[in-house]
Amino acid sequence: MNFEAKTLKRLIMAFPGLSHLLEEPWKPVEGLQPGLSSEQIQGLEDELGVLLPNSYREFLGITRGFSAGDGSIQFHAGHPFMHESVSGKGMMCIAEMFMLADGDQVLFDVSKGLRRGEYPVYYYAHEDDPPRLSKLADGFDEFLNGFLTYPDWS
Repeated sequence: MNFEAKTLKRLIMAFPGLSHLLEEPWKPVEGLQPGLSSEQIQGLEDELGVLLPNSYREFLGITRGFSAGDGSIQFHAGHPFMHESVSGKGMMCIAEMFMLADGDQVLFDVSKGLRRGEYPVYYYAHEDDPPRLSKLADGFDEFLNGFLTYPDWS
């Protein structure tokens, strides 16, 4: 089994909702990157100045990122980063997600700290007038297991 197949299998075992990646229109999964070591994840937390949820740490330990659906969802090495321009401070970008428009993003609201070990996950629709945030999930695990079935993808 090659690297991509092994990594995708590990992702689906950890986050069963990602099994939809094996179906159309999500194939192919592209740019699957190796995961980070515990030390690298700790360094990322130190750089960002926040703790990352365990579910997101697990994701990063399996893969640094991938894209699917012809780039409709993109987790990549540029993530996460603090997104100071969205609703003041306290939003961390973890992915690009072109559900409603190109350039939209998935954000953690880190402003109130971890809640039950997670940050709420929001969708940032930058082309709306005014741009808006919509809550997607109570945490990364819930988001990752469900985002491929969101009705807005159609």
